[in-house]
Formats: sequence, C-alpha cells, structure tokens
Amino acid sequence: MAECHDMMDEPATTLIRLLHAQDPDAGQIISTFIRCFNAAYGDPTQKRWDISKEDWQRYEFLGDRVLNLILAQTLFAQRPVALDEGDMTEILSSVVSNKSLDALTRDYAEMALLIPHAIGEQNCYGEKITGGAFEAFIGALYCEVGLDDVAFFVNALLAKPLANYNPRHNAIGMLQEFFQKRGESLPSYALLEKAGPDHKPRFTMQVTIPGGKTFIGTGPSRSEAKKAAAKIALEYCEKQ
Repeated sequence: MAECHDMMDEPATTLIRLLHAQDPDAGQIISTFIRCFNAAYGDPTQKRWDISKEDWQRYEFLGDRVLNLILAQTLFAQRPVALDEGDMTEILSSVVSNKSLDALTRDYAEMALLIPHAIGEQNCYGEKITGGAFEAFIGALYCEVGLDDVAFFVNALLAKPLANYNPRHNAIGMLQEFFQKRGESLPSYALLEKAGPDHKPRFTMQVTIPGGKTFIGTGPSRSEAKKAAAKIALEYCEKQ
C-alpha cells in the first residue's frame, strides 16, 4: 500500500493548485491524481488507477471518514443560524450517502478510471460504485496532500448539495427564521402517530407555531413528515 505524502513532484504541485480552484474541475483533478499516483506507486503508462482491490477498499473506508469529518466541521460552523445536532445529522447523511455521491459524480467520465477492474467486475456495488470510487479517491488524496487541501476541494465541490439540504433553505429552517426575525419563540414539533408495517411506515408530525396554531404533515419518515408539516405552516405564515 502506498505511503502518505510521496507524490511530491511537479504534477503533485499542479494537483494541489487544482484542488484550490473556487469552481474545481473534478474530472481534471481525478486525471491528474491518477497520473501522480501511478507514477509514484504503480504503472505510469496506465490511464486507470493502478491499485489493488484491497488497497482501494481500504482507501474507500478512509475516504468515507474523511468526507464525514470535513462536512461535519463545515456544518458545525454554519452561520448566522447554528444548526442543531438533528439538522447536521440529516444533512450529513443525505449529502455523503453512496447514493448521493453517485448522483454527484456519475457524469464525470474520469470516474470510471478510479474503479479497478477487480472492483468493477463485482456486482455488490451496483449503482453505488461511483460513490465508493469517490470515497476511495478522497481517502488516497487525503493521504497524499493532507486534510486542508482535500477540505477546500470537497467543500467547493459539495457547496451546492449542502445548500440544497441546508435547513436555512428548506421549510423547517425557513419557518424557524420566520419567527426568529420577529423575536418570537421557535416552532415545536411532536410525533402524533406512526402507522403501517415496519417496511413501509407512515409518520404523522405536528408543528405548533407561536400563538398555538398547529399544522400536520405526513411522510415515510419522521424527518419527511416534519418537513411536510413545516411547509404547510410556512405557506400559512407567508400569507398572513
């Protein structure tokens, strides 16, 4: 397995520069990374990432933890409205899930170069394989350039998904801000009912806004039902 911080040459310097772009070109970064990695540890004539299945999986494990740490720090520092533990957990699990990472990266043709043939031939990854490849890439990148450079790239690349999942930009967060700006108490939520079988539950949540008016929302999870209730309440508040 490659040792950390051995890719210290001119292409590696180019790689670090690319990582610090405000609008990073992930495809170019992946290509440059593979060229640097293969030159240092594998076959420099290969266009595909020259890495064993075992090391790829180890990097995937590490990359998952690195991504979670970077985004957890970013969410913790959110201002001006601090996110609570529940919000941070929901956003983090949404943005860094294999399904989300796959959706984010599948359009980059270079992603295929990060998947060793031994991994690509397995059926266990399915559609999530590009998400796993991105995690392995981040794990290896972290070993080579360190946390700060990787964090700059990750935060820039995931800025839009983070904004989309940020409670300040969804009904729950907007409803909270609606009352914060007026100096009033915050809405409160309560689970009214969980119905249906375990494999297909149905949740009913109630939100109570200052003044005592209540609104009800339903969904396949507590969080979805909470969002539905908040959306109805927000629509009501904005019409007043």
